[in-house]
Amino acid sequence: MKVSKLKLIYSLLFLGLTLLASCSKDDDEGPVPLPGISSFSPESGVAGGEITITGENFSTIVSENIVKFNGVTASVNTASATSLTVVVPEGATSGKITVTVNGQTTTSTDDFTLLSIMQIVTGNNHTLILKSDHTLWGCGQNEKGQLGDGTTTNVMTPKQLMEGVKAVAAGYYHTLILKEDNTLWGTGDNTIGQLGDGTTTNRSTPVQLMEGVKAVATGYYHTLVLKEDNTLWTVGLNGGRLGDGTSTNRSTPKQIMKGVKAMAGGGGHTMILKEDNTLWATGYNKFGQLGDGTTTNVTTPKQIMGGVKAVAMGNNHTMILKEDNTLWTTGYNAYGQLGDGTTTIRNTPTQIMESVKAITTGSNHALILKEDNTLWAAGSNEYGQLGIGSTNNFHRTPFQIMEGIKAMAGGGANTLILKEDNTLWATGYNAYGQLGDGTTTNKSAFVQITLPDVK
Repeated sequence: MKVSKLKLIYSLLFLGLTLLASCSKDDDEGPVPLPGISSFSPESGVAGGEITITGENFSTIVSENIVKFNGVTASVNTASATSLTVVVPEGATSGKITVTVNGQTTTSTDDFTLLSIMQIVTGNNHTLILKSDHTLWGCGQNEKGQLGDGTTTNVMTPKQLMEGVKAVAAGYYHTLILKEDNTLWGTGDNTIGQLGDGTTTNRSTPVQLMEGVKAVATGYYHTLVLKEDNTLWTVGLNGGRLGDGTSTNRSTPKQIMKGVKAMAGGGGHTMILKEDNTLWATGYNKFGQLGDGTTTNVTTPKQIMGGVKAVAMGNNHTMILKEDNTLWTTGYNAYGQLGDGTTTIRNTPTQIMESVKAITTGSNHALILKEDNTLWAAGSNEYGQLGIGSTNNFHRTPFQIMEGIKAMAGGGANTLILKEDNTLWATGYNAYGQLGDGTTTNKSAFVQITLPDVK
């Protein structure tokens, strides 16, 4: 009897310990926490673009986070408990974002907006529009074959030119096209070798120029190519803008610098942003557009300043966006395009604004996108390129033009903008149909441009 009672006591004790261990284990693991999305940035974008989702209770293991854009699964690049970076998937549409972790799903409060347009670019008198399906569209002047449609006929409404395009750049009369396979193609004026195909023959159909290209930019008559190894190559009209130490024109690209992040070309000068965020300049400097404190031309890149985020250039002026989002300008200023309230030419960058998100230029006007997505402008308005409903000659101080702007581009004397609602608008000089509204009538106020639906 005593033995049986002892066995019973041991059995009950064992059972109690087992239950205690089980309860402790459950308490340690606890219920699976529900993930949460507090915000995502940017709030709009194109397929293939990257966004950051901020929230809580994400998995630190990338594969354990399932992210969908309106039901379409996205690739997750990096993950922490409070942040995910993801790539907007092909086939995504505007709508909610969901994150699923360990079977628990959370949905964003706000909608993500899928943009139908990836990039807008303007040459002197031609316009290029890259849609999110990677088709390239163009309109405007085509006398040199710069639209690449096999003709030299001007086009007054956007026309599809090519498929499989990743990025595009436009010079005065030439166009450079970066395809998805990282091959570079060129079309249009080539009288100075600016296409880089080893000839000076104009092209009306794009010809392949290089492989392994990461980015491309143009000046008026020269071309800047950033390869995948971050080397910078230049070709075309020189006079110092090619940065090769000479003034000799080139029809074949030549490497001039390593460790390059971005670049921009103006009428006669080149600005180079290196990976360490230092800004370098070369070329024509009569009006101080290089910002080195002189008006002496340069044939080899020289360092101008540090802490730079982006740069944009007009004919003879330069706009510099620093890492603290302040905007600085230098160079020619007869139309007030430096935005400093004067028409004084400057050879050293002067700060003119804060809280700036992006910049671009026309030949003699400046376009500024602020952090609140308002568009501001300064400079020449002779043809209505500022879009204010008049053709007052110029404005020396930036003033607000419009709200809700996603992107903008400046041409010779015209302006193109993409609004947050995916609509495209244009204003200014239109003699060649570059505004894309089906006419050749100049506009002093923005008109909406209609594009065919994305495939």
